[in-house]
Amino acid sequence: MGKVCVICGKELGKGKQKYCSYECERSATKARFQAYNSTLFRGKTTATTGAISELRVAIDLLAKGYDVFRALSPSCPCDLAILRDSKLLRVEVRTSFISISGKPYRTKKKGDDANNIDVYAWVLPDKVTYEPELE
Repeated sequence: MGKVCVICGKELGKGKQKYCSYECERSATKARFQAYNSTLFRGKTTATTGAISELRVAIDLLAKGYDVFRALSPSCPCDLAILRDSKLLRVEVRTSFISISGKPYRTKKKGDDANNIDVYAWVLPDKVTYEPELE
């Protein structure tokens, strides 16, 4: 038997490939990232992870003096709305991880654009960062 996929064991062709499919490659990448990050989200569904991240951001923003409003529907164009000094901003919360190289791993969805999102909140295992930074 020749080389096999390191995730599912399916036989591979010749070359340097380690995975038989994009799904196996993504699974391996996710496992590597989780190995380098806190166990805070490990074993939780994506919905639970998202809820935890939104609540962490809400607490952080409240502590910074913002009024925070949370979306009631999961299909809203943003996760939170914040108000300070009569200025309303739409916040999109994203759970982020530290890559193997030590840099934050951040993803934006195709539907995210300037018409829907004013601020991104990136939730890392040990802190929350904002893009653009909040005053």
